[in-house]
Amino acid sequence: MADTTFAKDSAQAVQWYSKKTMVETLQKAYISKLMGKSGDLDACIVRLEDLDKSAGEKIRYDLLMAPVGTGATGDEVLEYYEEAMVYHQDSVYIDQKRNAHAWGRMTQQRTLHQLRGDAKSNLSGWMGETIYDQFMFNNLCGDTTHNFGQAAVAPDGEHYIVAGDVTHTGVIATDEASLGSNDQIGLVDLDYAKEKAETISPKMVKATYDGQKFFVVLLHNYSAVDIRLNTVGSSYTKWQDIQQYANNRGLKNPIFTDALGVYNGMILLEAPRIVGFDGAAADTVRRNLFLGKQAGVFAVGSAYDKMDEQKYGKLPMSWDESARDYRNRKGIAVGSIFGIKACIFNGKRFGSMVITAYSIQH
Repeated sequence: MADTTFAKDSAQAVQWYSKKTMVETLQKAYISKLMGKSGDLDACIVRLEDLDKSAGEKIRYDLLMAPVGTGATGDEVLEYYEEAMVYHQDSVYIDQKRNAHAWGRMTQQRTLHQLRGDAKSNLSGWMGETIYDQFMFNNLCGDTTHNFGQAAVAPDGEHYIVAGDVTHTGVIATDEASLGSNDQIGLVDLDYAKEKAETISPKMVKATYDGQKFFVVLLHNYSAVDIRLNTVGSSYTKWQDIQQYANNRGLKNPIFTDALGVYNGMILLEAPRIVGFDGAAADTVRRNLFLGKQAGVFAVGSAYDKMDEQKYGKLPMSWDESARDYRNRKGIAVGSIFGIKACIFNGKRFGSMVITAYSIQH
């Protein structure tokens, strides 16, 4: 009679690994710095869990516009002259992304590496950094070659700033083709971006980051160096001003553990996954990000909960192990059903702006 057997730790350890993988993934993911808890509308990235307990592939969400009417004065009649509430709608599709590692028993025998632990760590990093993070940046930067659930959309004419002296045409790809070696980003561009963010309609609003209200500026490492070295030669504000402000606030403040500093109500962070584009020369442009609240959404699905509730609990990702060929060949897979996109209402971005600039390695 053939026996049915289970690989060592294939029951209890699977659930423990599953939870730890999600924690490590979110810790490794840059998106976790920007994403609040479920329902937190003050975060840069809003987490949507409408499909966490139900079937579906698409979540619709609305933006309620601020009233624009003048209202009634004194004893003027208001009845029958009420102002209608205006809603604009956006939506995000979710899809599945998976990856796996597999190895044979003799492979494990030949190496000192604990392949099961290495696979877990490697796959959690892949899901967090390569998938969650890169998909977020692809959408916020407007990389139109990206398509997961829905295609990413380039910034509209009102939601980007061009560094240097390039004329703003309203079409970002056109302007980027003119960016040359004298068009690096400077602090002045951050001021211009903030001015624009607070005066466009609907205006951008500061997000909550580490318990405080800021506009969040994500700079590619090359652009961060350009600002730090004052490559554009600005005479009115320099990097030292940012550092002095940080010192006044106290370097032990958690807000500065991973931030470049704070300037004019903006917190500056380095982000190496900022998307690069072609300018006057190939791969010389970086679309740095200026974010307020509700810049994007991160939606999670529920299929893993329904299929594997006993095994995984209520987690937004799958962690599965298999033993094949009479347990000689083992494999570990990680998967997630999710969707990420920039918020776009009525054809315009909401909560995000791009600062595009010439930016190369120094």
